[in-house]
Amino acid sequence: MAYLKDHSLILTKKNIKEKSSIIYILTKNFGIKKLIAKGINRPEAKLLSVVQPGYLGKIFWVEEENYAKLVSFLPYKLPYKVFRLYPYTYLWALKTLLIFKFPMVSEDFWNLIVNLDKFILSFRKNFPLWFLLKIFQELGVEPNIENCYKCGKILESDVYRYKSYLFCEKCRKDSYQKIPVKDYLEIKNFFKGKVNYLKKKNSFEVVKNILKEHLKEIEI
Repeated sequence: MAYLKDHSLILTKKNIKEKSSIIYILTKNFGIKKLIAKGINRPEAKLLSVVQPGYLGKIFWVEEENYAKLVSFLPYKLPYKVFRLYPYTYLWALKTLLIFKFPMVSEDFWNLIVNLDKFILSFRKNFPLWFLLKIFQELGVEPNIENCYKCGKILESDVYRYKSYLFCEKCRKDSYQKIPVKDYLEIKNFFKGKVNYLKKKNSFEVVKNILKEHLKEIEI
């Protein structure tokens, strides 16, 4: 038996039987954890109202041989505003985190998690693309948009896309999508973190397709 504690974000909560739940959390030092919360759904349970998706706090749990059990949770951030204004975007972000295998997270990424509501409110439509890219970068599996997928040449102009891959003029095929130079520069700045918002509609669509296809191709 091991008694553990960490900073955490509640991702999902699923009721089992009548009085208990299974919760999934993202922790700073242990990654994604699955905990059994016994008796949490009883009317008198102190954790009933605070163990909810989107809540940030200090969590305490016990790891047995075959399962982990929730002991306590002390919330320190409740994202009421973003839940009221953009509930679907916030819930999408929580479910998206659950897709990936985080062994642990970096300090920078945890700061992103703590301020997730602020980023949603700031980036709005661009948030899903920005957030998915940040996850790829955290896990070291981001798409390569600076080199031709076939020959490795550094891309500058005459850039073409096929699925999540980019190609130069020499290596491309007729069916590949051409990306205008100005759009490609905006996309490259977005990937490098120089801009957080894609102003051009075509750039937005290209990045969306690259990340969507890349998600299908990587092992998560």
